[in-house]
Amino acid sequence: MTKIQNSIAKLLGKKREVIERVLNEDEEEYKSLPEQESLHSIEEIMKEIETETILDRQEVIESCIELLMKEPKLLLKDSHLNYLYFAFTTQFPPNLIALDASQPWMLYWIANSLKVLSRESLSEDFQRRVARKLLEISPEGGPFGGGIGQIPHIAGTYAAINALSLCNNIEGCWDKINRKAIYEWLLKLKQADGGFKTCLEVGECDTRGVYCALSVASMLNVLTPQLCDGVLEYLINCQTYEGGFGATPQVDEAHGGYTFCAVASLMILKQLDKINVEALIQWCSSRQCFEERGLNGRSNKLVDGCYSFWIGGTAAMIEAAGYGCCIDQNALHEYICQCCQNEQGGGLIDKPGKSPDFYHTNYVLLGLSISESEYSLQEDNITNNISTILIRSKQNNSLSYPLSNLNSINPVYGVPNTDLLNFVKHFNTPL
Repeated sequence: MTKIQNSIAKLLGKKREVIERVLNEDEEEYKSLPEQESLHSIEEIMKEIETETILDRQEVIESCIELLMKEPKLLLKDSHLNYLYFAFTTQFPPNLIALDASQPWMLYWIANSLKVLSRESLSEDFQRRVARKLLEISPEGGPFGGGIGQIPHIAGTYAAINALSLCNNIEGCWDKINRKAIYEWLLKLKQADGGFKTCLEVGECDTRGVYCALSVASMLNVLTPQLCDGVLEYLINCQTYEGGFGATPQVDEAHGGYTFCAVASLMILKQLDKINVEALIQWCSSRQCFEERGLNGRSNKLVDGCYSFWIGGTAAMIEAAGYGCCIDQNALHEYICQCCQNEQGGGLIDKPGKSPDFYHTNYVLLGLSISESEYSLQEDNITNNISTILIRSKQNNSLSYPLSNLNSINPVYGVPNTDLLNFVKHFNTPL
């Protein structure tokens, strides 16, 4: 715990667990309540403090309960595959110009979703097109920007490396990755406090930059002590009093995306035990919504399918590190299959009533794979020379729902285990 966290704890006093009790009107204890504490009075007070979020959540709960009461659904694989194939066969409409700086992300989301659904779904033709597009964005082999002619960005580079890892070195694309240039660029992004800027010219510095930098360096086997210097301290200072992690040290509230980035970074550093893991577990558990069954990203926020990975992946890493599973996988599986499938045209969604997109399709599928798996750390003699964290997964046979038979994924990197292992073996020689 940091000095600032200690000061806050002293100021606020010891945090107590919230205890809820439900009293029926015919109970003696209820009858003895003062008039201002009666059920009627409480209901009137609640109406006065209704917020837009409270009203929105009530609407979401009603939609989810209606879907959860229906016959259990299987994953509509063929429908989702057709939705993803559309991206490789159709020109995107002009209104998607806003995603021009996210081209590596689009390629990663679509290609990864196909690989998670079925190894054969990402054909050699698709792999070739993905690799050629990325090498058009950066003919030098990295670092990568968001599109042709755009400045290199750590998020775009992360997405590009992940997408290339799915391409089975087609046309020698892995050999065209410029590890040396990427490593030297990462060193320039490194900040004195242990963080990483997202790009040299105008980039911000937060836990996303740390994770993307460490993930890329780890997968390319260029994770050096110089690159890691001070990173642990930076991450420790990003853990908030809630137990999750914010974007920057001692400033932001805990958030699902930033928490994933911090925990994955700690896993790569092999330093998860240096933070308050108990508080992290409690925070992750509290992200699961009782009525909706799915996960949200912050306190008092709505359920969202993408947190099936950002929080679900964090829970999987905690489990792999030996601390046990901290979410209800049955409930998460139920939310995804019942409430997050677009039955009219395929694709997966945020919550009932939303439209599908490639971002949610990828991360909801990753979350579904996680809900069907058990995780532990893997030691592999073949990969002793690399810095990638390998995680063993096996089917979770305790689920009360039929398995979707998705490819198992590594929750640290967000790609299928088989593709990750093949990729990192290719780079088993350090620079």
